[in-house]
Amino acid sequence: MPFLTIHSNCKPQNTEIFLQDAAQFVAAELHKPISYVIVTFDYQPQMIFGGDKEIKSALVEMKSIGFADEKSLAQKLTNFLARELDAEVDFINIHFIDMPAKDLSIGGNLLG
Repeated sequence: MPFLTIHSNCKPQNTEIFLQDAAQFVAAELHKPISYVIVTFDYQPQMIFGGDKEIKSALVEMKSIGFADEKSLAQKLTNFLARELDAEVDFINIHFIDMPAKDLSIGGNLLG
C-alpha cells in the first residue's frame, strides 16, 4: 500500500523509468515509504475512450489507507500522467479507493 494501477493506450518512452517515477510520485504525494508503493502499468493499445480509439487516455485506480487531499492529488496525478504518457488531460479518469487498514495485510500481518 499504496497501489497505483494504470491502464492506458499511451505507451511511455521507457516503461521502467516511468514506473520508478510514478512510484516516487506516489510516495512523495502520500508521504509513504517508497518500499510500500506498488505501481502497475498495463499498456492497452486497443483501449477506446468515448468510442474513439484515437483519444490518448488512461483509466487509473489509486488505492491507499486514507488520502489527505483527494482534490489536489487528482490534479497532480492527472498532470503527471498527461506529461509522462502524453495522454489528454480530459481523458484521464482516476478512481480513488480508501482502504481500511483492518482490510490490508503486508507480509501476512494486518495493518489495522
